[in-house]
Amino acid sequence: MDVKTAGRVLDVLNLFAEEQKPLLYSEIAAQMGIPLSSCHGLLKTMVARGYLYEIGKKHGYYPTQKLIHVATLICHSDPLNAVIEPVLARVRDLTGETALLAKLADDKVVYLIVAESKQTIRFSHQPGGFKAVHATSSGKALLSVLSQEERQKWFKAYSGFAAYTDSTLTSREAFDRDLEAGMARGWQRSVGENVEDVMSISLGFRAYEQPFAIVVAGPLSRMLKNEATTGKQLAEVKAMLQAALPSANLTFVGVDSR
Repeated sequence: MDVKTAGRVLDVLNLFAEEQKPLLYSEIAAQMGIPLSSCHGLLKTMVARGYLYEIGKKHGYYPTQKLIHVATLICHSDPLNAVIEPVLARVRDLTGETALLAKLADDKVVYLIVAESKQTIRFSHQPGGFKAVHATSSGKALLSVLSQEERQKWFKAYSGFAAYTDSTLTSREAFDRDLEAGMARGWQRSVGENVEDVMSISLGFRAYEQPFAIVVAGPLSRMLKNEATTGKQLAEVKAMLQAALPSANLTFVGVDSR
């Protein structure tokens, strides 16, 4: 479900993040594909709430510092970030690759926290970014900790198995076989299925009755070379999570496995 007005506010903020310069309201309306009158009202509301300011009639609008102030306060008090960020930093240092926390967001995977690899060539992603469930190890890991009933219900609303690369699993049957293999192994993998030169390995778990995944992602050749080692290191990650989230009722492969 997408509420139009809320969506437009977020679109305005994302537009400024992309353009990184003041914009006239006519430019904003054109890039967002909305009527001038609707755009003008939206910008005036954001100005009134302190999130935008008008530099000048011919110089456009730009976000105020209120946005970063509010975001900093929110992130500082994020209860999950406080305990998971150190875990991700440890996973990054342990594997040498980018470590991420992922969660299901309706029919997509969303990355919540990112600890980027320190290596020159690395996988890079921003928090809040989305990926397709069927084409990622994170998606497989998230579905792996659902019950069969939950999984079947989830798939009823899934839009389909689009091909992102030649390696993408494009049928439910192929996906289920791969998912079962990952569940038997204890972790899920994606080898060039979403981006050709990227591989990822993911550990699914439930915390507070919600599915999450710890993801390790990097260049395909390097990840393949270190796959066995990374898979073994995920056992250490389980211990880290149990220490970081002692009251979260953690489960890993299958809803009854701890």
